[in-house]
Amino acid sequence: MAPLVWLVTGSTSGLGKTLVSHIVSKGDKVVATGRNAEQRLASLVSENVAVVDLDVSDSREVVDVQMKKAWEAFGQIDIVVNNAGSSSPKTVEEGSDQFMQNLFDVNVFGPIRVTQAILPYFRSAERGSLVFIGGGVSWAPIPFLSFYSAAKSALNRFVEGLDKELAGQGIHCTIFEPGGFASQLGAPRPGSDEGFGKYQPKIKGYEGLFAETMEVFANEIAPNVPGDIEKIAGTMVSLVVGQADGSKRLPVRVVLGSDSMVLIRQKCKEQLEIIDELEDLARSTDQDGSEGVNHGGMLRLTSMLR
Repeated sequence: MAPLVWLVTGSTSGLGKTLVSHIVSKGDKVVATGRNAEQRLASLVSENVAVVDLDVSDSREVVDVQMKKAWEAFGQIDIVVNNAGSSSPKTVEEGSDQFMQNLFDVNVFGPIRVTQAILPYFRSAERGSLVFIGGGVSWAPIPFLSFYSAAKSALNRFVEGLDKELAGQGIHCTIFEPGGFASQLGAPRPGSDEGFGKYQPKIKGYEGLFAETMEVFANEIAPNVPGDIEKIAGTMVSLVVGQADGSKRLPVRVVLGSDSMVLIRQKCKEQLEIIDELEDLARSTDQDGSEGVNHGGMLRLTSMLR
C-alpha cells in the first residue's frame, strides 16, 4: 500500500506532536500544522514531513488558503486529524464573551472550518478519513470546566451528524474519546493567565467548591491518570490506517482509556435511570388519545450504528 498522507492540527505539542512521530514511524507522510508551525517545527521538515501554519481559529477564508497549501505539499491528503484543542477553567458566571469565543473557536468552530475546507478535496477523490478528538468530559461536565465540556459535547454531536451526511461517499468520520493523559492542553496561550494552576475564581461564593475540586484533582485524579500518550497515539494511528486500507471498520465514536470508559458508562447508566423514573411524566405531555407515533424513521435517522 502506498504511503498515506495525513494532516494533523495542533502538531506543535502534546498529542499532536506524538501523532506526527507515530505517523512517520509507520512510513506515512504528514503535514504538521499549528500556530506558527513553520517556525516552531522547522526542524521536522523532510521528504515525509511538511509544515504549514494553520491556526484553526482563523477565518474560513484563511483556513481554505492554508488547506490548499497543505494539499499541494504532497499532492494529496488522505486523513485529517482535528487534534487542536484548548481548555481553561472558569466559572460560568465569569466567562467573558472573548473567553467563550476563543474556547469554542479552537474546540468546535476550528474543526468545523478544517472539515469544510478539506471536504471538497475528499469528495472529489471519493475517499478520505476525518478524525476528531473528544473526551469523557464531553459526556460528564466537571465543575469549572463547563465551557470546555460544552464545546467538546458540541463537537461530539457535530461529528455524529457529519458521519450521517457523508454516508455512501467513501469518507469516514471517527471521534476518539480518550481519558486523561499528560499533555499541555491546560497550558495558557501566550499572554494568558487562564491555564490550570493559575486560575482562581474572582467571585467569593465559588472559592469553597473550587478548592474542593482542585483537591480532588490533585489527590485523586492527577496521581491516577491512566492514559499513556504514546499508546493513545499509536492506537489511533493503527486504527485509522486499518480503516483506510479496508481491514477495519471503526464506529463513529471510539473510547480510549479506562477512565473515559467508566465515566461514559456511568453517564449512560444514570441517564437511563432518570428516563425510566420519569417515563410516565414524559408520556403525560402527549396529545389526548395519542398512542404514540411511529418512531422508526426518526430512530433510523439518528442511530449512530452503521
